[in-house]
Amino acid sequence: MEQIEHPDLEIWEERRRWFETLDREHSQRGAATVLSEQGCALMIDLQATFCTGAWAATVILAAVIVDSQARFTPQDPALSDDLDWLRRTRNALLHESPQDPIFKMEDQWTRRREWERAAKRAVAVAIEALYPDTTADEGRTESR
Repeated sequence: MEQIEHPDLEIWEERRRWFETLDREHSQRGAATVLSEQGCALMIDLQATFCTGAWAATVILAAVIVDSQARFTPQDPALSDDLDWLRRTRNALLHESPQDPIFKMEDQWTRRREWERAAKRAVAVAIEALYPDTTADEGRTESR
């Protein structure tokens, strides 16, 4: 497809730094007790997809990672709004509404920023699933 261009190296590096900074910040609190092997492996594809700027694919992959990890770790109730949004958006991308598709050809040119924000939100939710905030659990345990 001739309209596909690779991002400039500067843009790729900016996206890579954003992704890796978010990952590093969350990883400092430790990973989930049990990790999904597939979810972890897909994080590499997620980073590549994000850096490329394939925003809809980033949302879909992030949702797969969250679902893979959910088999091993209970999901944080504080993330329920983000998880609901991610699943609804993923489902709308996978199961097109012919009368009103969530993602259209024109979005590739006219709504790139909006879809980039969605991709960043999706990446943040996936990273949160792999590095859950256990400090809230510790507080509940200590108060018992």
